[in-house]
Amino acid sequence: MSIESIELRNFTVFKNFKVNFSKGINIITGENGTGKTQLLKAIYADIQISKSKNINDISKYFKSVNVNNVFFIKQLKPLFLEVKASKISNKSDKQYLMGKLNLSINGINSTVGSDDECSYEISYPSEEINCTFIPAKDMLTHSKGFVSMADKFNEFPFDKTLIDIINKASQWQLKEPPKIALKILPILEKMMEGKVVIENEEFYVKKNNGDMINFAVEAEGLKKIGLLWQLLMNENITEGSVLLWDEPEANINPKFVPDLVEILMELQKNGIQIFLTTHDYIFAKYFEVKRSESDEIMYYSLYKTDDGVKFESNINFTDLKNNTIMDTFIQLYKDEVERAME
Repeated sequence: MSIESIELRNFTVFKNFKVNFSKGINIITGENGTGKTQLLKAIYADIQISKSKNINDISKYFKSVNVNNVFFIKQLKPLFLEVKASKISNKSDKQYLMGKLNLSINGINSTVGSDDECSYEISYPSEEINCTFIPAKDMLTHSKGFVSMADKFNEFPFDKTLIDIINKASQWQLKEPPKIALKILPILEKMMEGKVVIENEEFYVKKNNGDMINFAVEAEGLKKIGLLWQLLMNENITEGSVLLWDEPEANINPKFVPDLVEILMELQKNGIQIFLTTHDYIFAKYFEVKRSESDEIMYYSLYKTDDGVKFESNINFTDLKNNTIMDTFIQLYKDEVERAME
């Protein structure tokens, strides 16, 4: 099973957008404001609706476009979201935000607007899919009491992706490492010099020397390594699952980037479909350097137009035309050469 495509109309920065995905690793780049995170969240929200069968749950994942937990659109245009998965049919539901408005001007009756102009429709896979979204923000530091607080207050100011990752990470670990992670876990343990332990709803890294380091004081990059270790150990990331990771390289020591790329490529080889966003040249380029003929990797560059955000795709990172990461790297090289020649 894999996510085949997503289609968006009048959804945040996407006016008319459809993209097909690789069943391996999908690397998404683009300037700030081009909707990289929104795209990942849209995929995740749609898949979660496959479980609840309630399209109103979309409001839980996009706090920026809902009021009082009711989803709405700022413009009077129909909103559409559809995620298609391989070998799974779709179900669809539609909500109308307002009906037709009947006006009488100078005794002449007229109708303004229609149901379709003020509606949102969501089409989602008819079967549940194991999917994990890792946000750029570290949430395990705030794990104690965060979920119970979210359950208590209806007007909780955080979207559900942040709550879900705590719930997923908090699940029980397996007693023995899963087969899919036998090669990966030792690399992660070497990076953080220990293993993840949960005590009293708080996350720790138990170092090889016995020290217990609370996530609140652990290095930001090592928290990401620890989170990945935990998600593998409780099989939220497993064969046939989907991993959505927003800026995995952020706060990671550059020396760990090659290992992180190797790990993600190993997960892909074990049947995990992966979606990544990045602003980092080294991280994006390493996939191109390390790939083999059997690896399925696709790059996507999002860019703004007068008709909303569009995209281009290529199997080679350096062949993307709208590539601000590469443009900046080239400019740095030119500036360095120019400085050396002065």
